[in-house]
Amino acid sequence: MSNDSVPPESMKSREPEQPGATSANRHSVLHRLPRLICSQNPFYLLSVCFVIHGTAQWFHRDNGDAFASWPLLGLIAGYIAVLATTGFVIVRFGRVWDDARSILLLILLLFVELSLIFDETLVRDAETGRWLLLAGLGFSVVLSEVLLRGLRIRLPWLFRIPYHLLLGLLFLYPFWLVIPGFRLSAVTVGWRVLLFPVAASFLLLTLLPAIRRGPELTRENGTPWLWPWYPWSLFVFLGVCVGFRAYALTLSFDAVLGSSLTEAMAFDSIFGTYFLVPLVLAVGVLLLEIGLVSNFKGPVSLAMSVPFIGLFLSLPSTSSTGAYDEFLSRLIREVGSPIWLTLIAATVYYIHAMIRGVKSAEFCLVLTLAAATRIDSSTIHLLVPSAPQSWPLVLLAVLELSLGLRKWGSPRVFFGMMLVSMLVYFELKSQSRALALVIPLSLSLTSVLCVGLIFRDEFARFLRDLGAPLISAAMVGTIGAAHVTQWIPVWCVPAAGVILVCVATGYSVMTRMKVYRLTAYVTGSLGAVEITVRTTVLLIHDSNWGGAMSFAIGLGWFVVAVLISSWKAGWLHGFAAHLQSLLKPEEASISSERL
Repeated sequence: MSNDSVPPESMKSREPEQPGATSANRHSVLHRLPRLICSQNPFYLLSVCFVIHGTAQWFHRDNGDAFASWPLLGLIAGYIAVLATTGFVIVRFGRVWDDARSILLLILLLFVELSLIFDETLVRDAETGRWLLLAGLGFSVVLSEVLLRGLRIRLPWLFRIPYHLLLGLLFLYPFWLVIPGFRLSAVTVGWRVLLFPVAASFLLLTLLPAIRRGPELTRENGTPWLWPWYPWSLFVFLGVCVGFRAYALTLSFDAVLGSSLTEAMAFDSIFGTYFLVPLVLAVGVLLLEIGLVSNFKGPVSLAMSVPFIGLFLSLPSTSSTGAYDEFLSRLIREVGSPIWLTLIAATVYYIHAMIRGVKSAEFCLVLTLAAATRIDSSTIHLLVPSAPQSWPLVLLAVLELSLGLRKWGSPRVFFGMMLVSMLVYFELKSQSRALALVIPLSLSLTSVLCVGLIFRDEFARFLRDLGAPLISAAMVGTIGAAHVTQWIPVWCVPAAGVILVCVATGYSVMTRMKVYRLTAYVTGSLGAVEITVRTTVLLIHDSNWGGAMSFAIGLGWFVVAVLISSWKAGWLHGFAAHLQSLLKPEEASISSERL
């Protein structure tokens, strides 16, 4: 092929890359790197990290001497004020909103540092520590309002009130852990530290009114940030800080008050990941509400998985310390295990989701209650099930029955009645083996027949068709149990036969289904054969009547003679045709439609 046939573009593509092109690309990357760094501007974060590290070194003294707390407050507050002033200037005069967002979140992080850096001062000198925390809270509130108003950022009061409440919790909650003139025991402090995330979760739920107002509440907010980035990035960051504060409280107060300062600095505390479960569930409620109000499926799906995340967090730590194990044992002994408490909270969570109309909430609730049946207040491992628990079955049965009757649906009602049968079985299992078998099975058969009789949907039709073979199976099971076991009295077989024949006959009359007449014939015949066999065995083995066998043989020949006479009269053929008519499915379905 000649070079003339090759397109010039192809020839250019085949030319080897020149060495200068590689250096040009490298030069382009080096040229873009400073611009990338400047656009992201991570140096505010680096500055705050080094400042926090430097201020932390102020009070980390090995000799245990008290540090000068008021100058430290002034130092941190001064740095925060400089950072806030920088954010104000670059927004009002430079319109650099990206850097301002980083500055505002970092200021929030420094507020959290102000709330925890004086914990040791509070332990050593309660009065001074309280004044420091009050000063830090006042400074945080005033600076927040100055920034919001100075930058003309609109934060509605439905968001602003929860924000200030969470700030107040960070600064004021330690007041409850250290009381001037009165030394609380380590046990009391541990319980109060555990309640901190619970209180924080309730404060997070105060955001629900703002969520129900929808994204329109913050559409005109004075910033280029759109919903949900504003204002939810603020509360996400604050929620993470609250979780860290819960961990810091266990180090600052429980370990310091219950042990030595050296142990506290060695991170020997009562903290476990189950402390965070209330916060996680509260976040799930907020996500659920956001998804429902905004009609987004993503937040709703994520909210449905939140209780399972909480269940994972409630598992015990494999690398626990002495303080952790001691507090966990006390919690299990006096309240309940974290897994058990989480399952109870998850049950309430999914019931709330069902009330809010989430379709998948019922399935998640069933899974939760099913798991709760094998978990009690002392369970700490999911792989070690406890004895069956009755309260989940009771709750689920009441729920299914109430929803089934309200929506008039046979599957829910039937499921609820089967749960009642299961509950009766668990309750009678330890009392009487016979009752634990007979009563639940009788309730199950009653559930099939009653639900099939009352309702008219497809599932009820299936139950009506299922009832006939179940009646015959009940008779066969009764006869088999009487032969195999010794705890079923002999009189139960004829009694069960009479009851089942009456039930089948009555159900045939009420539903006009001929198949139940056949069921009555079969059940009655089985009962008659069983009674005859038992009577014959009794006469042969349990009495001294020498002619019992001859008498039984005579009865057998009598039956054969009656059958021959019936065949000659044509009755057997008519009876067979009658049985075929009872087994026709189209007639059974037509008669069931009349119900």
